[in-house]
Amino acid sequence: FWQRTRSELDGVPLNAEVTPAPEESAREYDTWRVVMDTFGGIRIRAWFSVPKDAAPGRRFPVVVSIPGYVGTRPIQSLLLNLGYAVLNIYPRAQGESIPEWNLDQGTKITYHLEDRERYYYRGCYMDLIRGVDFLMTRPEIDPERIGAWGRSQGGGLSLALAALDKRVKVAVAEEAFLSNFPVAAAEGGSPYTELRTYLEQHPSDRAAILANLEYFDPMNLAGAIECPVLMNVGMKDVTVTYNTIAPTFANIKSIKGLVVYPDLAHDTCSDFNLQALNWLKRYVG
Repeated sequence: FWQRTRSELDGVPLNAEVTPAPEESAREYDTWRVVMDTFGGIRIRAWFSVPKDAAPGRRFPVVVSIPGYVGTRPIQSLLLNLGYAVLNIYPRAQGESIPEWNLDQGTKITYHLEDRERYYYRGCYMDLIRGVDFLMTRPEIDPERIGAWGRSQGGGLSLALAALDKRVKVAVAEEAFLSNFPVAAAEGGSPYTELRTYLEQHPSDRAAILANLEYFDPMNLAGAIECPVLMNVGMKDVTVTYNTIAPTFANIKSIKGLVVYPDLAHDTCSDFNLQALNWLKRYVG
């Protein structure tokens, strides 16, 4: 399924438009707006930021910065100040990409649940790979030092990207949403409630829907990950519970780490951010 999907993506020319974005730049880095074609002929947007004052010919490590379920994520100025380039990518129907294409029904987690060919996350996963395709065209980027980092939905997408694209050399997945769908639908908080409500409203389709979701679940994709992965989980997180994270982590066969925070809810964590920065430095920095 994913080989065929990737082949379809490869058949779509990149057609990237790159324009300066001074409003998203700073004294330490320059930013460009990127608009490119992706799976299904849809266009998506991204911010591409590179540190200033680099030595001539220098090639930077880069982090693909992936948004949460609300679809927005600020440019990671700390990473840029530490010498990383950053691609803030917005998959279809999320954040900056909404003007290009938006859902015509439902929500991201329920969009065409009945049909894995049309399910939202099929195209979304390909949008992330398309972002890596873009990075491979940039002379500023070291193609052997590409990382991915996201929280919540972004964490789940980081795992999916690492599983489906071996060009990613390290992944950071905070509180990884999208993992272990059957358990998440039963015990996870919003936005898993959208999935739970949909299943309750379509009881005769439940088995088929859960079978479709198996194709997209990072818990099932995790075995294909070859790069180092750092994850975390908060034991007071009622959205992304330990019972969704633990089996996903167990399926990863590469170098991996899981940081468990007894008092963390579904929130950012400064301690984990420091550990993630050290992880990036070790493997792509």
